[in-house]
Amino acid sequence: MTRPRLRLLLCCLFAASPVTAQDGGLARVEVRGLSGDALDNVRGALAIERLDPQRRAALSASRLDYLLRRTPAEVRRALEPYGHYSPTIAIRIERDGDGAATVIIDIDPGEPVRVGDRRIRMQGEAADDSRIGAVLGSFEPLPGEVFDHRRYERSKAEVERRLAERGYFDARPQTARVEVSRAERRADIHLLWDSGPRHAFGEAVFGEHGFRPGLLDKLVRWTPGEPYDQARLIALQRSLADLDYFSAIDIRPDLDATDPDSRQVPIRIDLAPARRSIYSAGLSYGTDTGAGLNLGWERRWVNTRGHKALANLDWAQRRQLLTTQYRVPAFAWLDGWYTGALNLLNEEFDGLESQRAELVASRSGRLGLWNLTASLHAQRERFGTGGDFSDYTSLVYPALRAQASRGDDPLYPTRGWGLIAELRGGGAWVGSDLGFAQAHAQGRYVTSFGRRHRLLLRGEAGYTRVDDFDRFPPSLRFYAGGDRSVRGYGYREIGPRVDEVVVGGTRLLTGSVELERMFSARWGGALFVDAGDAFRRRDEFDARVGVGLGLRWRSPVGPVRVDVAHGIDNRDRSIRIHLSMGPDL
Repeated sequence: MTRPRLRLLLCCLFAASPVTAQDGGLARVEVRGLSGDALDNVRGALAIERLDPQRRAALSASRLDYLLRRTPAEVRRALEPYGHYSPTIAIRIERDGDGAATVIIDIDPGEPVRVGDRRIRMQGEAADDSRIGAVLGSFEPLPGEVFDHRRYERSKAEVERRLAERGYFDARPQTARVEVSRAERRADIHLLWDSGPRHAFGEAVFGEHGFRPGLLDKLVRWTPGEPYDQARLIALQRSLADLDYFSAIDIRPDLDATDPDSRQVPIRIDLAPARRSIYSAGLSYGTDTGAGLNLGWERRWVNTRGHKALANLDWAQRRQLLTTQYRVPAFAWLDGWYTGALNLLNEEFDGLESQRAELVASRSGRLGLWNLTASLHAQRERFGTGGDFSDYTSLVYPALRAQASRGDDPLYPTRGWGLIAELRGGGAWVGSDLGFAQAHAQGRYVTSFGRRHRLLLRGEAGYTRVDDFDRFPPSLRFYAGGDRSVRGYGYREIGPRVDEVVVGGTRLLTGSVELERMFSARWGGALFVDAGDAFRRRDEFDARVGVGLGLRWRSPVGPVRVDVAHGIDNRDRSIRIHLSMGPDL
């Protein structure tokens, strides 16, 4: 519909509808015919909707008439971002017994304008950049789709963001035109950018940081002259943040200092030191370990070489752990740490008690998404039942661990996955009392459908080959049951038993399916089914099943879960409450 015909129709509608205002104030405004974001945008654009209650009550007839004359233009402008350029708008007034007006706005948005011809081009060096080409190829909206201004502007902003990320700092739009034909309900898009030349990395220039000169230079993963790519700056920022030395990190290209001949851009890195020592104390409660006290101390850096030291005491009813570590930077390759640790553990679950002293030497590093650790363990563990520590085992063994996760949000992902895999083994050839080999893996997957629903899948598997199981330490055996295993059962309640005491197994297989629905921004609920078993031989596998429901709170520091679960084969009780915290991945 053309604009003159639209104006004629609106004039007729006003003439035929009882919109002549009388004094009596404004009761409410109803907008009909729209829903979702379009309705919200129209309501936000209406001047008559923005009146506060006091002004509505005192609204005169002349003022109401003025606002109603503005309404059609406001509606049209509010609908254009959604591709509706030819709406039909009818306005009428209904009055109650006190004379207060209810304004009813009926809107037929009409057929939307759709994308016709689309010419999106790039000239300059970026024309041959495959990353930029991929962004241009995914530009929205596509031909035949509704011309949605929001998607169009987001796509333009994404192209310009990617140009800056790839070092095309002189990029400028040459053509940015959208031709809209209301008669044909068609929008033709014409866009052309001139990227100019791509800039290169210059020197990394660190500000004052208080550490030995050259220590942090090893974290810089480029050499001057390489093509600029912001992903490397993000990787540097992540590496610096992981050190936990600094309270603020500012990394930026110094465009004003760009070399005009080589187009090398120096990178400025300004760092603010964090508090050097951290002391922590807190109370804790877990349905697996009981009430507890946690005390911690960390020296973020011991000296100018960046060494670290920490100690942590976690004293709970059924588990007491003292951990001490000394860490030395290992930035030259797979930036990480050399770590020496001493761990002392005492725990008792379901009648089985164990005490362990362990020395660990390890080298950790990052490779892409993966955090990798190679370690050598020397441990002495004694264990038994009823306070009779009759069994002692000394083990020396190497271990490998790989951990990775990817999600769209670190605390509340709607899509993502996480994986942990471990290999360890030893024998007499490294000084162990017995030989063994063990593999252990845990995986998690999260996806969403709709705005409020998430599906969470979890699995765990393990296998051990050991010379003498009776002498194999409980800390290395497999168990199932508990908050993050099979809910509806106690921690380590599932596994082979001897004299009614769960002694653990050499194999493990568990899985979980959970459906979560959020009722509000912070609160939600969940339904879940968990199943699994810890066992010795394949023919002994007997999956225990737990079902239940839970409450979810998205707290400022991370997810809090309260679950009520029923273990279908539970030997002790039919209902169990589980409390847990921490990220889903």
